[in-house]
Amino acid sequence: MALYKKGKDAKFADTVGEDDVFEPSPDLCDTNGNLPIHTCVFSMNGASCSSINHKIVPVDRDGIPGRFDEYGFRCENSEPFSSDETPKTQSESSQNRLRWIAHLEFAHDDIEGELTWDKIDISKITNCKLNDMVKAEGIPHSMRPFLWPRLIGATKKRQNAVFQYSKAVAQADTDKPCIGIQIEKDLLRTIPNNICFSNEQSPGIEALRRVLKAVAYLYPDLGYCQGMGVIVASLLLVCSEENTFWIMCALIEDILPSNYYSHSLLGLQADDRVARHLLRVHIPDIDQKLTENDVELSLISVNWLLTLLASAFPMPVLLRVWDMLFVFGGVTIFRVILSMLKLHEQDVLDVSTADGASAELFNVLAQIPSQVERVDHLVEMMTTFEFSITEDLISQLRKKYQAVLMADRGAIINTNIPTNLPKQRLNRRKLTRSKSIIQQILPSREESEENDPKLKNVRQTEHLVDLKNAVYQICQYFISCDENLAKTVVTQANYTLDQEENDRHVFVNAQKSGFKRARALLDFQRQEEDELGFRKNDIILVIDEKDEHCWVGEVNGLRGWFPAKFVEIVDDRGKKYSVYGDEAINSEVTELIRGQLAITFKQILEHGLRHSMYSFALHPWLFIEEIAKSSVQCHFSAVNSRLTLCDTFKLDQDRKILTPEELLYRAVQEINESHSGSKALMDVKVRSLVVYAVNEQCLHLWLELMCKNPMQDVIRKQYYHSDSFIRSPAWMQIKCELRLLTQFSFSLDVDYEISSTEKAKKKCANGQRRFMLSLGGSRDGNTKRSGPISKQPLKEGVRDMLIKHHLFSWDL
Repeated sequence: MALYKKGKDAKFADTVGEDDVFEPSPDLCDTNGNLPIHTCVFSMNGASCSSINHKIVPVDRDGIPGRFDEYGFRCENSEPFSSDETPKTQSESSQNRLRWIAHLEFAHDDIEGELTWDKIDISKITNCKLNDMVKAEGIPHSMRPFLWPRLIGATKKRQNAVFQYSKAVAQADTDKPCIGIQIEKDLLRTIPNNICFSNEQSPGIEALRRVLKAVAYLYPDLGYCQGMGVIVASLLLVCSEENTFWIMCALIEDILPSNYYSHSLLGLQADDRVARHLLRVHIPDIDQKLTENDVELSLISVNWLLTLLASAFPMPVLLRVWDMLFVFGGVTIFRVILSMLKLHEQDVLDVSTADGASAELFNVLAQIPSQVERVDHLVEMMTTFEFSITEDLISQLRKKYQAVLMADRGAIINTNIPTNLPKQRLNRRKLTRSKSIIQQILPSREESEENDPKLKNVRQTEHLVDLKNAVYQICQYFISCDENLAKTVVTQANYTLDQEENDRHVFVNAQKSGFKRARALLDFQRQEEDELGFRKNDIILVIDEKDEHCWVGEVNGLRGWFPAKFVEIVDDRGKKYSVYGDEAINSEVTELIRGQLAITFKQILEHGLRHSMYSFALHPWLFIEEIAKSSVQCHFSAVNSRLTLCDTFKLDQDRKILTPEELLYRAVQEINESHSGSKALMDVKVRSLVVYAVNEQCLHLWLELMCKNPMQDVIRKQYYHSDSFIRSPAWMQIKCELRLLTQFSFSLDVDYEISSTEKAKKKCANGQRRFMLSLGGSRDGNTKRSGPISKQPLKEGVRDMLIKHHLFSWDL
């Protein structure tokens, strides 16, 4: 890489001397400190990994076979660099760097002494000259770690934030484990051909994990989306870990629609339709070609949009595109997509219309980004769309297509009213410092905005839309799993009063008409006529369970006895069991309930929640505990006796004798008992309660208990303001939406989020669901059983059951 003059002498330098050597920064995390603007954190000599953040480069990279370019990507030529090989490419030109240094110093000529990055006022340099320099040669690569966070507003967010990145990372470890599991699955699949993310020991993997978890924790409405990983990994190659986090915050809050990475991907789907609309307007020939050959551009463009083109372009091209994205905003993505399609328009049109044209056309479109070699041609084409594709146009089209998508899902949207569109304001988790006495007395500007009645109405509408969408996604999930359900599943709530009055009657009847079924935990091979054979996850109709160890059941018309410890009871409550609602078989339903539904339901409970005078925020779980106790207070002794009988004589297996009030009280007690031992947060308890409720198909009835009983108004006034959902008639609409969930049968583990160690202790203490060591080989008296079930974990008591079966014969 060319070497540069330092300080103010740089602006007057015509050439760069070989003696002007400066050392790279020892720690990239110091880019927010008092570093001079000429500081370079990259060696940029063209060698392997010379143009990326050295903090995430493996220390022993010389031992990794293969050839890697300056950005750490594996080259097609697997031969390593030779010692006398001269790099053919440079990440930046010395002239461009000098121009940028001069621009920064001239804009801050009033500053005495050496100009450092913390003295840079970004408003002084954002002008037409900066725009022209970004278009001409882009931001010098050595300045990207400093300018990117300042141009996009990430530095300002970090300075104004009431929490530090390290606190978000620490808190993220206590959040939902299901998100962490999803992130772990994708870490090594994000950029597998980059040396920084190629194996689990790479420092880049650790940084990627921390940033993704912190972002998912900070924005509970969004959680984790797979496309985030590619963006974060690409940013980590250039910026420090902390700057990467704040750049992601700026992208999510300021550049992209607030529902872009939501569970429904509504913003992403709307942007995809916007891209297709622009294609029809500006390149109609390609649009016609795609229509004639029945090719969906969205199959390709969605990935481009989801990753902000990080998964499409080579790194040098991506860096230039992101330079413009951080300066000109989200409209850049649409201009880039249209420009590269326009540049390769003839290649698309030249595809023959013979058989197989659709596949060939699809391949041509998919390869277009990798064929962009001259970034200046792409930028030149983008300038032709500056006046036809504007921010205002994109904003209008986004509103239009979001409204279309919402209307398709049953929501009536008027695009002329901005507040009618969903998620105009993204909810960020509150991570606050302790307030001083003055701050407690005088509310901050942010708190004043939160108390604005107009904003409250907007947020209230957004919460309702979120809940409706969460329920709709669950309905669509079951429909997508079984097409036959499309004719029977109702996705539009019934708001009539007759239906509301009938809810409790329907619930009680369902309890009485329930069939007891069990899901097989292990394979059980049938070797005698009176035995019932089954496979793991088979659903068994339980006919008789009088014997503690041996039950009688039916599978596919065959009846016989089977070990009771080999199955797990599935309580159907009058509904046909569905494997699609069983998280042991289909893990996708876990995120739908614990993720989207639980988050939106918690938002409903948190809306209008009071705060104590000492800034200790009240939590919905405390309110639920009070309501549960109050619901059974008048006959507390009777309820306790009834629940004791249920536990002693197993009368609760069909839930036939528990009312919704008693069931809520029981659920709260069980969750407190199981979760408190593992020090689970109250957020986790609320999510577990939602899981408990959907299992019992009574979430709508529990909401009614929280909102309706006039005898509990004192409790509601203690916890909620008058404009909350809990104290307003709006709860009846929410109840109608939640009633749709009673169409489905769920089998979810309430203790899913408890750590595995604490969970195992709880099961052992209760004498339930404990696993024994595998049966190794044949044993006396059990020879017949050791074959089919050897090397499988058996529950305690199975051996006693087998002995009992052989000693005492009995008829079915």
